[in-house]
Amino acid sequence: MQELIAEILLYLPALLRGAVWTISLAAASTVGALAVGLLVCGARMSQSALLSAPAKGFISIIRGTPLLLQIFYIYYGLPEVGIVFPAFWAGTLALSLNFGGYLAELFRGGIQSVEPGQRQAAAALGLRWLQVFALVIAPQAFRTILPALGNYATVLLKETSLVATISVLELMRAGELLANATFRVLLIYTLVGLIYYIICTLVARLFTSAERRVAIPGSLAAEIVGSNKDAILDRFKRNLLKARSSNKY
Repeated sequence: MQELIAEILLYLPALLRGAVWTISLAAASTVGALAVGLLVCGARMSQSALLSAPAKGFISIIRGTPLLLQIFYIYYGLPEVGIVFPAFWAGTLALSLNFGGYLAELFRGGIQSVEPGQRQAAAALGLRWLQVFALVIAPQAFRTILPALGNYATVLLKETSLVATISVLELMRAGELLANATFRVLLIYTLVGLIYYIICTLVARLFTSAERRVAIPGSLAAEIVGSNKDAILDRFKRNLLKARSSNKY
């Protein structure tokens, strides 16, 4: 047992350094994906075909091709036309474009979920378009898309492992090099999996906390996020009784 613990302590520093690169890669890609998603969403919802058509094409290409192919295309393909990126930034660009395409559709769905009447009422009050978006549309859309945004964040964190294929020394690549050098494959990949699990769990809890903060007090969403099962059951019973009483008449 002591030998196992000593072995784990021997491998952990290299794996934790890889985890730092993984988190850095995920953070940079998240910022890029949000920027790409907002820009593509704006173009996708534009009334101009010159903007909406390229946005639709971009989303279609992103959805229709594997992320690994996109990474190889940027890192190995673009140098043939004189465009060269370091491995880290090639991976960041590929992840940003890939998840930006998916986020564009998520943002569009969140914006369209806001009732048109609210926009019209805000406009009737004399608010400008940017004020309507910032004060009326964006807060409600953000509350709607936050759970899905959390899922995308954890998926992005795990998908950074694909960047190991272009020799970025992130967590998966660090584990691969250690396994090849020591032949302790089971132990090392178990440690890699545990580190991924811990990071993803922390990210998921962060988004759960954010959902609880933005949820409207007393709403069903707030009760679900807060795991208030008794309140949910009571609400269901009240609605059932109301439905039965209305059916009597």
